[in-house]
Amino acid sequence: MYDIDFYKNSFPLKKNITQGKLSLLEVENIEKELEKLRKKAPTIFNIETTNYCNMKCVFCARTIYMERKNIWINDDLFEKMLDQVATHDHKKLNNFWDWLKKDAKLNPDEVSENGFYFSVVSRCLILHGYGEPFLDKYLIKRLEACKKRNIPTYFSCTPATMTVEKAVKAMEAGLTVLKFSLDAMDEEKIKSIRGKKATYSESIDKIHKLIEIKKERGFKTILVPCMIAINNDEESKKMHENFMNFWRGKDVYAYVKSQDNRWLFEQDQKLQNKSHYAKQYCEYPWTSSTIMAEGNVVPCTQISNNEIVLGNVNNNSLEEIWNGEKYQELRKMHITGKFPKGHKCSHKCDQVKLFEYINKKTNPNQST
Repeated sequence: MYDIDFYKNSFPLKKNITQGKLSLLEVENIEKELEKLRKKAPTIFNIETTNYCNMKCVFCARTIYMERKNIWINDDLFEKMLDQVATHDHKKLNNFWDWLKKDAKLNPDEVSENGFYFSVVSRCLILHGYGEPFLDKYLIKRLEACKKRNIPTYFSCTPATMTVEKAVKAMEAGLTVLKFSLDAMDEEKIKSIRGKKATYSESIDKIHKLIEIKKERGFKTILVPCMIAINNDEESKKMHENFMNFWRGKDVYAYVKSQDNRWLFEQDQKLQNKSHYAKQYCEYPWTSSTIMAEGNVVPCTQISNNEIVLGNVNNNSLEEIWNGEKYQELRKMHITGKFPKGHKCSHKCDQVKLFEYINKKTNPNQST
């Protein structure tokens, strides 16, 4: 979930920035304008319920260098965070979606990465981080706690770790959206991407069974088969096309997603897939917070190893952290580009930075 009011109200300023109309001379005014639009009550983007995972995905920062110990978020802390979740009501969401179509020229009804971001991520509390949600031994209890508070929920899983029985319990507990990560269409390929515990045929059978059970029992959970586009060569494009054709006509929301953590593999850090990331700068410091399983507050889901910790909700309220000095310093860095050497946001991230657009205006020969 993210602050849809900020996304909407900052759009005119964003257009000026991304079109290169503002330079370093306007930094102070940009900072003031963004601060004026930022809500003083934080929006929680996602809560990492566990960082435990038994997959070895080749593109995941967890596999490559995460050093955190396996942990489950404390029950009391999880409930405390839920009490701070402010959901968007139907009227506000409908107004936001109408505005996206009319003014931003973006379609939340489109079945795509962009459509998913605007129609699902905008309204759901995400319950995954750098772990497999179905390995969270308290998962069903957590979903029931969200349902009790009328909080829509979504998480992504690798279906090899999921049993049909537990998935049904999650649907019974009120899970809004269940996404399945499927990055190949044969056993050998999927194991080379996700590790030896990954399966293809068995995973497909599980999803088909859930489609049947959903129909039989009238569940409202949206089922989302998703393929991450690890490569964009002709063979991969054909596989993406076959993937979409395979799910066509079934009661699912299937789409192909651009790969996260491309910075691990590409020096130029450019996303090959066109998505909302490619046309805007990072807004997370102003729109939402991520809560890690230890209680650490970090700016976004790109943080896997607690590289940037802005506070801990065991020690301070989320609102204190959101409006605190560390968060304000991070926001200023994103505007000025004055990051400390080796800072995660400055080079180990896929998203374009706000200051890169400003620098391009100040130094026209510099590319973003």
